[in-house]
Amino acid sequence: MAVSLILDNEELAKTYDQISDSQFNRGRVLIEKLGVKPGDSVLDIGSGTGRLGRHVIDIIGRSGHYVGIDPLEERINIAKAKNEHPNAVFRTGTAEDLSSIADNSIDVVYLSSVFHWVLDKETALKEILRVLKPGGKVGITTGAKELTLVSGVRLITDSVLKREPYNKLVRLEDSTQNQHGLVTTELIQLLAKAGLKVKDVQVKEIKRNYATARDVIRFSEASSFGNYLNHVPDSLREQAKLDIEAELEKHRTEDGIEFDGYTIFAVAQKPSGTPI
Repeated sequence: MAVSLILDNEELAKTYDQISDSQFNRGRVLIEKLGVKPGDSVLDIGSGTGRLGRHVIDIIGRSGHYVGIDPLEERINIAKAKNEHPNAVFRTGTAEDLSSIADNSIDVVYLSSVFHWVLDKETALKEILRVLKPGGKVGITTGAKELTLVSGVRLITDSVLKREPYNKLVRLEDSTQNQHGLVTTELIQLLAKAGLKVKDVQVKEIKRNYATARDVIRFSEASSFGNYLNHVPDSLREQAKLDIEAELEKHRTEDGIEFDGYTIFAVAQKPSGTPI
């Protein structure tokens, strides 16, 4: 089942802005790896509500230039409302179409917890290569698909959906989360095929802590802009959430509900003198 961009709404966007600390923190690590500095021109693809973007804007200062794009209008509306910087712009847009941005004009492009949702990854990377200045960098964080069934929320979700009555009506492979992830070697191959020089790839274990099982569900729904459990029939979806929450509660400790996840941090560079 393909990812849908029409399931998002104002409530999901607001929730994401409030509880996306884990993705924000991973994004900050990526920005540090990219070496973003004052005066840089930066393109944030999948900027969402602008949390990480505002951090980047503080780094680049008044002499820098920032553009944040996202296909989800509700999230861009929040980003615009919170934007106080004349050198920063948030607008709706997709990774596959960067036609509003000039060739060789951007120092740093990043996609923080976004690239797995991009449908045409090859076209997106071709566009990124075009807009980057020679020597410019692109940074990506995304889940390591080869490790998703080792631990984490997806493992719990799938274990519940293998039971009756779900197992006769739900195909796990139809989950957008299962369909749109990347294994580490796939990401490296895509970057290299696009003509980008891969500079650094790391897979890091990331811990997420939730106060309640309901918080896990809320984050899963908000971070997937409504696509979590969209492969489950409407008539069973609410019951599935309750059953998943019950399973999640079995993992509670005195510190809350904690899961390990594995995130790919990748940095690649446009070679100097690369032709467009």
